[in-house]
Amino acid sequence: MTAAVSTAPNLRVRALAVAGAFLINGLSFGIWAARIPAVKEQTHLDAASFGFALLGASVGGVLTMTFGGWLGSRFGTHVMTPLTAIGCAVITVFIGASWNYASLTISLLIFGILQGTMDVSMNANGIAVEHAGAGPIMSRLHASWSIGAFTGALVSTQVAAMGIAVFPEFAVAAVGLATAGVILRFTMLPDKHAEGGGRLRLPTGPLALLGALALFGLMAEGSATDWSGIYLQSTMNASQGLAGLAVTVFTGSMAVARLVGDRLSLRLGSARLVSGGAALAAAGLALALAVQIPAVAIVGFGMMGLGLAAVVPTLFRAAGSQPGIPASVGIAAVSTMGYAGGLIGPPVIGTVAGVATLRGSLVIILAMLAILIVGGYRALSRKAP
Repeated sequence: MTAAVSTAPNLRVRALAVAGAFLINGLSFGIWAARIPAVKEQTHLDAASFGFALLGASVGGVLTMTFGGWLGSRFGTHVMTPLTAIGCAVITVFIGASWNYASLTISLLIFGILQGTMDVSMNANGIAVEHAGAGPIMSRLHASWSIGAFTGALVSTQVAAMGIAVFPEFAVAAVGLATAGVILRFTMLPDKHAEGGGRLRLPTGPLALLGALALFGLMAEGSATDWSGIYLQSTMNASQGLAGLAVTVFTGSMAVARLVGDRLSLRLGSARLVSGGAALAAAGLALALAVQIPAVAIVGFGMMGLGLAAVVPTLFRAAGSQPGIPASVGIAAVSTMGYAGGLIGPPVIGTVAGVATLRGSLVIILAMLAILIVGGYRALSRKAP
């Protein structure tokens, strides 16, 4: 079966539209993430209860990605992406109005479901734009998400500093995000499965391999984001400012590298890009673990961000280009495994650190990056479909 993709006379507009979808998704996440402390205070929850409420968003996203892929294939990613963008905007208002554990958990669960479905749909639409003749754009699309998340968090932080409560901020943001979602409906490239939709598909064969590699990549990302600052504090007695700088350098270097990832993909090829990126990430993490100097460790985490930047976009491109499988279904199958790694990675590192040391537990990520170096080259060096 083939996918019916209408070729637009102006692919630049279509590419900008799907980049806008990534930006909107990142903005909604960043706006919410920056106000997490305020929402915790508003709901009067202890750390344990609030942690379980936060888990609802991750669980909702991971569990619904496969079904979200089927929806994108059945109704069109150009329909599901703006629809879920508007849904994310609306549910943000409910998150801002949450007053207890139940209201917050339900709101975050729905938020995770909508974010996960939008994630699959917009990635699949990006693949459709590539296949329509725009060339590689996936890395830049993921850079748009990073820029959106950073911008949303920055703006939300400034709003909080002005003393504005969560609910009015989220209500105003929702209007803007929903309006942008409506615009997407009329500007995104039509992308719908020719026979009316693919079937639900669990990762098997090549998709299972790509999913496992995505799991390792996102587990490394999540561990660096959540534990790099704590690692500097606990092992090197670094100040809070230096600890925060480790996370900032990691995420910033990843965003910058994604802006040039598509050009590198054309020049080096997907296999070399993923394998070489994993090698750079491994070298950076090894440097951070070996040299107990905060400045050196920060440089190491920066190298890790540069190396990991193109891994997930490239693996998603490969998943969305499997013969006989709609892009949204292939991406959903792989992203389900991948984002599960981002979900379980930080708790696994924390559990092992409780038994051994945090420094020792991060060696697990080194082992996964080693597998990614070899497995990424083998999986992506096969003849492209």
